Amino acid sequence: MNKLKLYWLTFIFFFICLQFKGQSLYYKSLNDSILNTFNKDTCRVVINENDELYKYKNYFNYVLCLYPKITYKRLYISSKKSNKISHLKTKLLSIISTPEDRNYFIYFSKKAESTLDTVSFFNLTTDSKIALISKQISMVEVCGNSGFFDMIGLYFKKRSIKRSKDLNKDINLKSIEAGLGYQLLDYTLEVKEKLDFENWADKKLHKKYYLKNTYHLMEYDAIKTYMYDYPVYLQNNYK
Repeated sequence: MNKLKLYWLTFIFFFICLQFKGQSLYYKSLNDSILNTFNKDTCRVVINENDELYKYKNYFNYVLCLYPKITYKRLYISSKKSNKISHLKTKLLSIISTPEDRNYFIYFSKKAESTLDTVSFFNLTTDSKIALISKQISMVEVCGNSGFFDMIGLYFKKRSIKRSKDLNKDINLKSIEAGLGYQLLDYTLEVKEKLDFENWADKKLHKKYYLKNTYHLMEYDAIKTYMYDYPVYLQNNYK
């Protein structure tokens, strides 16, 4: 992508987000009436019209407005049967491309046939949906700041609970820095409550899938503490 085209896309992104500045971008709690106002299409978020996620496109538009420095070419969003609540993938061609030419594929589980279904995107509260989206968008921002060898390192880090500890902290902090700390608090509580051991009919599935889908969470009290470190919570009137 040449520099002129990149500057043009960046200008469009900021122009669209500026149109939303007439209303507050920061809320303690969100709802559809607020999110549906973020309906300006940049053509950089691609969701198949037949996918259940299509009606939530404005949710992605809203979250992306809180990441003004993010770099990517397109985000392809889809849902599928999976035992992972959500995950992000890139193809080899994107890894060797410059950050502004990379395409990312974000997947959300729509069916796991276990208690995990209670925390799938479609069964979360509105605020938790936003938090879950933000965690994936934060990962895109991390990738956008990474070169080829860093991207290879991220590939292996994401597949290890132990080695991904610092990465997950960075992702959560980016969501907090973006101004979505309140949503992250709700998401953490909702996931831990719904995936409590007692709620699993099959305890073996709890052992198999619980840690894999919760190790990325930041502790509730830690989120509250970190929120005091970022000016977005002091400079804006949260509604």
